[in-house]
Amino acid sequence: MVFIPPPHLVRSQSRTPQTPEERARSRHETTIGMLVVFGILLGIALFLIIAGPHLGNNPPPLAVTLVVSGMAALFGFVAFVSWLHEQGADDSDRTTSES
Repeated sequence: MVFIPPPHLVRSQSRTPQTPEERARSRHETTIGMLVVFGILLGIALFLIIAGPHLGNNPPPLAVTLVVSGMAALFGFVAFVSWLHEQGADDSDRTTSES
């Protein structure tokens, strides 16, 4: 039996997207992924800060709270920069296609 991959899998294995639509979709997927990671880390940080002291009668170590909060801030910053890049790239794609 021979496996023939569907066309969408064959195209996705290339290093650089070929069309502007594929590039825009890739940028958008990166932005959404970073936002999801930011949301998860922010939820964990808030849980540690709010519910941590009530569950065990003592708060979690400060280092744990700072590390999780710092990672959430880092991924939030990366998501924001990725979103800005996505907006700027959409504008440049629009201006090049209009010319």
